[in-house]
Parts: sequence; structure tokens; C-alpha cells
Amino acid sequence: MIHRPVHETEERIRALKKTRDAVIIAHHYAPAETHAIADVLSDSRGFFSALQQGVDAKVVVVIGPSFFAEITAAMLPEKTVLLPIHSECPVAHHRNLSFDKIAEFKELHHGIPLVCYATSPLKTKLLADYVALPGEVVQTINAIDAHEVLFVGEENCAEDAVRKCKKKVHVYPNNPVCNVYNSANIADFDYLKSQYPESCVMVHPECKPEITQVADYVIGTGEMRRLIQENPERNCYILGTEIGFFHRMQREFPEKHFVHLSPYLTCNVFKVFRIETILDALENMKHVVQVDRVISERISFLFQRLVSMPAN
Repeated sequence: MIHRPVHETEERIRALKKTRDAVIIAHHYAPAETHAIADVLSDSRGFFSALQQGVDAKVVVVIGPSFFAEITAAMLPEKTVLLPIHSECPVAHHRNLSFDKIAEFKELHHGIPLVCYATSPLKTKLLADYVALPGEVVQTINAIDAHEVLFVGEENCAEDAVRKCKKKVHVYPNNPVCNVYNSANIADFDYLKSQYPESCVMVHPECKPEITQVADYVIGTGEMRRLIQENPERNCYILGTEIGFFHRMQREFPEKHFVHLSPYLTCNVFKVFRIETILDALENMKHVVQVDRVISERISFLFQRLVSMPAN
């Protein structure tokens, strides 16, 4: 791979986007250098909302873990979907969430709708009646017309849902945790809150319950950004998020003060994406991600019917 100055690489990518008829959809946990050349830059909600609306291009470059690219290929089967580097999220490919294991769990609760976390294996989602995006598990479950639901996905999100939902939530007993978000602890919170007592604490629901129970907001990062943008009178935030989002907020709102909850909130699954890898993908049209048509139809259906989130 040829190493060019950053500005030359960006210019080459922009030129190739035109000649390839390509768009780049990036999750904002990816390194900052990828943000400037992204056509869509957001959290999971913004990412999948863009897919729901359709993409006016022949090629879609996905900057995120492989399950994002798989869902993109399922929702846009007529497009060429490129994943510059194969990077797997441990939760999304966890053996505890295999199709067979979740099928057994579902059979034990026959007739109760299954809500599957978006961060889960592609084939496991075929068992789902609904999909819940990160940061939206509680709202999704509350919006379902049923007195009871099953939830499969991530343990801390599940505990948050059991505590907050207005209905019975049967949690799959072997949900994994996100090792990144689970790394922050209450000592981090207590220390920073003592240093910044007037701060607003926003954390992702994959954080430990000891943190989500005392935070001001437990929401997805896209919703965090909206609240920060719409509340000019509040100037200090403690963010329990992946560091990529923290850095984005520092750049976009320099007049505000942001404090990162823990140095361990860094996800290497996203950090492998660099502008050189994006350029390589566009130059060589790699790596193409394809999904079986039958699987594609079911996955597309689930993501097209994502519950619309009410304003917090």
C-alpha cells in the first residue's frame, strides 16, 4: 500500500467516489481521519436510517464492524457493498448467541415475541420478531404490542431493559457483555463527578448497571449528540462512550467541556479503519460483502420495520 500525505489520500478518495459512483457510511467510533470523507457519519440509528432511505449510488463502503456490512448487503442487495477490513465485534459473533442456542431459548418461551439486539450474529436475527438498535432497547420493547417479550443480545442492555421496561422481559441467561463498555466502573464515575459536580453524565446502556443507575442519561450516542446540540445552556458533560464519539464532540462543540469517563472505553474493532484502507478498498473494489437472498429478505424486513424512536 502506497503511503501518501493525508490531503492527497482524501483527494484520491473523493475522486474515486465519483468514478466508482460510491458513498461512504461511517460509524463515528471510527478514527477521526475517516470522518472527513464520510457521506454519512453517525451512530447505529443514523447508519441504518440511511439504509432505510435508500442509497443513490452503485457502491457502498462501510466503515464499521463486519456485521454492519452484512446488514447493509442484506438491505441493499442490488448494491456493491465494500468492507475495507474485516473486523469482527466480539458480541456480534459471540458463540453464546448462536442460532441453535437462541432457537432453544425461543422454543422454551413459545409464542412470546423475540427482540434481538442489532449487535448479534446475522443468522440469529432470523429468529427475531423485532430488532433493537444500541441505545434503543428500552424504547423498542415498550413500543411492542405485547405484555411479555424475550430479549437476546448484551447483558448490561438487558439489565437496563428489565429495570426500565413497562412489561415482563424474559432475558436470555447467557448474553455476553461488551468488554469495552463493561470496563468503566463506579470509581471512575464518582471521581469525575466530584471534580465536575455540575456536569451532565451521559452513558451508553452497555455500561455496567452500577453506572447506568446513576447517570443522567442512558442513551445511544446519536441521541447524546442531539441533546448536546439542543442544550446550549449546559456546558459540561461526562461521556461514558467509546472514545471516538468523545473526540467528535470535542471537535464539533469546542465551546463546551467534555470529560471522558474512562480511558478503557476504546474499541479496537473500529480503529483498524484508516483512510489508506478506504482508498485501497475503492481502488481495488475490496472486500465485497454478499448475503444469501433468503437471509437478505428477512434481515431487510426486520430493519425496515425498526421502531421509530420518540424524542427523549
